[in-house]
Parts: sequence; structure tokens; C-alpha cells
Amino acid sequence: MRLDYQLLEQQLGIVTQNRTDALFTMPAAKLLDRGQLVSFLELYQEKIKGLDLQVSATYFATSWRVVCAALQYMVSVTASRIQISLENLTIQLVMVNGFPWVYFVLNDQAEQPWPAGDRTSWQRGELCRFYGEVLRPVMERIAAVSGLPVAQLWGQLPLGVQFYVRSLADRLEDDILRSRLLEDYELVKQLSAEEFGLKRNPYLVKEVLLDDPYRPGEKSPMKPTCCLAYRTETDHGYCYGCPKLSKSEREAKYAEIRKQLTSVQAQ
Repeated sequence: MRLDYQLLEQQLGIVTQNRTDALFTMPAAKLLDRGQLVSFLELYQEKIKGLDLQVSATYFATSWRVVCAALQYMVSVTASRIQISLENLTIQLVMVNGFPWVYFVLNDQAEQPWPAGDRTSWQRGELCRFYGEVLRPVMERIAAVSGLPVAQLWGQLPLGVQFYVRSLADRLEDDILRSRLLEDYELVKQLSAEEFGLKRNPYLVKEVLLDDPYRPGEKSPMKPTCCLAYRTETDHGYCYGCPKLSKSEREAKYAEIRKQLTSVQAQ
């Protein structure tokens, strides 16, 4: 299957041209420069109304889930790949409907075929390269400038990556490719913890299911780590799935969300 750039843009915000309405544009390689990274996080903090740099740090770590999902898409269903590296990415911050979104621009769209040989072997090799050589240095630099544990930053990814992989799968017309994409997502869970610089692979999340206030009768997973959304100057507060909430606090949050949804539906 050929790479679908429209799918990457519409579903993941990964684009092939710089947006002219960006508030901030920076080569991704500059993220490893402390001063450049702090400048970006400070602007991001301002736009999300974060109380400190740690809030924008978790939000920015979260934004990388789309890149992770794009890589899963390529290693599973496309005949060729685009190099996903810091040197081939540009970061842009764009206001969309009043909220800042991080866009990832592919500088060079030159495609290379996947190698011949054992498919699982080169898939794991590509995942190891990306997580160990591309994303790990970024996460560790974000942790260094924000003071957050790097494990908390990695913890922002699993649920989001899973969501986007499933979303991409839903848009594939070929049943075989759809199944392959979902099955191959398990490969990232098999990577060594060392690739992430951790004692445990962050994708090995112990699933804790909660009653879903948005879909009564269904379940949704608790987040592995807190995203710090409660530390913004908004009325968001804690996420319903935040691991920091006590049972009584979660029950109160559930009731609050249901009341708000019922009120909106009644209008």
C-alpha cells in the first residue's frame, strides 16, 4: 500500500508543508538545545494557560503520540517509508479553534522501500531506532528542563498512540491491512525498557477500566500518569481518568460530567 499523505494530515496533523499561520516554527533537532526548547515550552505554556513549564512539558510529550502512530502505520501497512528523524521534522505551534496544536512537518518526503528479509525483525529494528535514537533524547531533554520524571512524560503516550492506531485502522478499506496494523501495535510492547531509558517499557500499562461518563454502560481506561491539566488556568480540573483521583473524587467527577452532558443535550 502506498503512503497516504492525506490520511497523515487529516488524522495526525503530520503535514508536508509549513503552515503560514504558525505562532512558532522550529527544526525538531533544535529541541535538544536547552534554550530553544525552553523558549518553545514557555510559549506553549502561555497558550495552554499552564501555571508552569511542567504543564507544557507534559502536553508537548503527549503531542508525540501522532508521530508514534504514523510510524506504526508505516511499518505495518505501507510499502515504503519516510525517514522519521529530528533532522527531517519541523515543529510548528498553530492555534486551531482557540487551542494550540503541535504540527509535525516532514521536511523531505523521499520514500525508501522497507528492507527485504524477516518482516518482524526489521519492524522491531525501526521501532528501536525511533524510540531509542529519536524520541528518547527529546523526552530526556524535556525532563531535564522541566524537572519532571521522564517516566511521567513517556506515560503520556500509550493511550493516545493506541487511540490513533485504532483510528487509522478504521479508515483502512483492506481487512488484512487493518488487522495487521492492530496486531503489529503489540510489537512496541515487546521493546526493551532500555530503548526508553526506563526500568519498564511504558507501553506495558496495567489496564484499569473505569465507567465511561461520556458513554454510559461502557468502560474507558485510567491514564497511566497525570497530564497536569488541572494545573492550567481553565475550568478543566482533573481529568476523569487521572490516576491521582480518589474513588470519591472520581465519582464526583463522573456526576459532574453527566450533568454537563445532560444539560447540553437538553438545549
